[in-house]
Parts: sequence; structure tokens; C-alpha cells
Amino acid sequence: MNKLLSIVILFCLVAPLAHGDEGRHGPGKAGHAPAKKQGHHFAPHWAKTLNDAQKLQIDRMHLALARKLVVLKARAALLEKEVNALAARDDADPAAIHAKIDELMAAQGEIMRQRYDHIVEMRAVLTPEQRISYDMAVLERSGVK
Repeated sequence: MNKLLSIVILFCLVAPLAHGDEGRHGPGKAGHAPAKKQGHHFAPHWAKTLNDAQKLQIDRMHLALARKLVVLKARAALLEKEVNALAARDDADPAAIHAKIDELMAAQGEIMRQRYDHIVEMRAVLTPEQRISYDMAVLERSGVK
């Protein structure tokens, strides 16, 4: 049993070294899963095909979005804390909690609106060829970050 345990421990220590810098997660940053292999994507990734004017325009759009989202996310986080505080009170009022939840949902809805407006704005900057990989990435997203 001890010999088997020693072999397993040795394997766990040596296996990542056999992969070189890739580690057990494959290429990319250590500890991060490798990108999904998408065999049906024949077009180059949209970001790799941007010209300098597109890069500058997209950087400006990302900065504008980030400026909006930082405030909206802070507001949503505060509202969530307020909902929690209302719920944790000895004299918790369901009507007050529900009203605060409505405010929170409105803030989260605004975050989603800003993000999806940004997606539409991004598509307008891209060429039809670039939109193919961009749209595939949008469709593969699991949700809002």
C-alpha cells in the first residue's frame, strides 16, 4: 500500500513537469483550463484581424463601458447589501425587502442593457467576416459577467 501511495504521489509531482510550461491544464496560464477547441471555426478570431483604427475605436468603447459599469456594479452591490440587511432585521418587512429587490433588479437590468448595447456597438465596428467569430463567441457565452 505504501509503495502504491508513493507511486501516486510521484506521478502527481512528475506529471506536470512532463508537460513543460503548459502544466496539466494545457497551453495558457498556469492553473487555467485551455481554450475550447472549436473545429468549426475556420475564420480567424475577430480580435486578431482588427486594423489600427478598429483597435482604437474598440478601446474607446471598452473604456466608456467600463466607466458606466463600475458605477452600476457598485450600486447593485450596495442594493444587495441593503436587501440582506433588511432581511436580517428582527422586524423584517417583506414589502420593504420586495421594494429593495425591485431596485436591485432595475440596477442589474441596466447593467445588462449596457452590456448588450455594447455588443451591438461592437458589431457595428466589425467587418462581416470579423462578425462571424464575434457572434459565435456571443452565442457561446453562458451569461452576463
